[in-house]
Amino acid sequence: MGERTEMKRRKAMIRTAAALLPSMLLSGCGLLPAEDTGGRVVLVQATDEVSYELAQAAIGDVELTKTIYCTYSQLKEENLSFGVRGPVQYVYVKTGDTVKEGDLLAKLYTDDLDNEIENLEYTVEKNEILLAQAQELKEFDLTALERSYSAGQMTNQQYQARVAEREESYKKSLQEYQDELYIAGLRLARCREQKAGSEIYAGMDGTVSYVRTNLQGSYIMEGNNAITVIDSTKCAFRSENMEYAEYYIPGEEVILSGGSGVEYVTTVMAPEDAPDNEHVYFALKELDFQLSVGTRATQKLVLDSRQNVLTIPISVMHLSAGQPYVYCEDEGGLKEMRYITTGLVGTKYVEVLDGLSEGDILIRK
Repeated sequence: MGERTEMKRRKAMIRTAAALLPSMLLSGCGLLPAEDTGGRVVLVQATDEVSYELAQAAIGDVELTKTIYCTYSQLKEENLSFGVRGPVQYVYVKTGDTVKEGDLLAKLYTDDLDNEIENLEYTVEKNEILLAQAQELKEFDLTALERSYSAGQMTNQQYQARVAEREESYKKSLQEYQDELYIAGLRLARCREQKAGSEIYAGMDGTVSYVRTNLQGSYIMEGNNAITVIDSTKCAFRSENMEYAEYYIPGEEVILSGGSGVEYVTTVMAPEDAPDNEHVYFALKELDFQLSVGTRATQKLVLDSRQNVLTIPISVMHLSAGQPYVYCEDEGGLKEMRYITTGLVGTKYVEVLDGLSEGDILIRK
C-alpha cells in the first residue's frame, strides 16, 4: 500500500515537471530569480497563479482600542439680541472680552426716544403734582365748609348743597389730571420698553464669544442674534455616550484629535461639575474662540493592552466553530492550516499564546 502511494506521488511529480519543461525551454533565462532566494531556484509559471500576502508572527504590543467621538458644545451661553429694530449706535465689547452680569454691551440709536421719554416723565410728574394739589384744595374747601356748618353759620340744607357744588367743581379738573396721567403713563411705559429693547446687557458673568460682523452702524431687526456670551468654565467637548465612562478619571489630561491634525488639550470634568450624567465632558485647558458649536473630535481610548508578547495581524486569523486558526507557509512554500490559542484580541493585532513561534510566516487570504 505504501509503495503504491509513493508511486502515485512520483508520477504526479513527473507530470508536473513535464508540464513545466516547455515553458522552461521557451523562457530561457527569464526563469531565473531576480534576487537571492537562499540557494533555492524558484520557478515562476507563465500560467495564472494564486498570489498571497504574507505576514510574520513577531514580538510586539497588542492594544484593544475604541474611537470615542466628541462634539464641542457651549454648555452655558446666552445669545443676545435687540428687542426692537433700528440702527446700532454703539457696541462696547469685542470677541474675547470678559463681562459681568448687567454690563451694557450695545445699544441702538435712541436720541429721539430719549427725548420723548424725558418729556413724558415731565408730563407724568407735572400731572401727579397737579392732581395732588387739586385733591388737597378739594379737601381744604370741604373742611372749611364743615367748620362753617359746625359753627352754625349755615343750615344743613345749605351745607349739603355747597358740598355737592364743591365736589362737582373739582370732579372735572381731577378727572382731567387723572386722564393725562394715565395716558402719559402708558406712553412712558411703552417708550421705556422700547428703550430696554434697544440695549443689550449681559445676563451673566462670562466671555464674549461672538459679535455680529460690522454690528456698529448697521440696521438690525429685532430678535437677530447680535452678541453671544459664554461661561468660559462651561465650554467642553462631550462624548456621545457613557458606555466607556469608567475608563476616564476626573482631572486627567486627554488629547482630542480634530480635523487636519489639530489637537485639543482637555481635562476630564468631574461628574459633579458636568451639566448632566449622560455624557463624559472634556474641558478645554485654554478657551479657543475659533471653535464653533458642533466641531467634532476623536480620542483613541485604550481599553486593554499587552506588551512584548507574540503577535500576529488580526487580518490573518480565522475562526472555525469559535476556534481561531491561521494559514502558515513552510520553508518549502507549502501551505498548512494551524490552530492557535489566543490571548488579547486587539484592534490591529492578536496575542498568540500557543500554536505559533516567532518568525512563522502567515498567509493572508
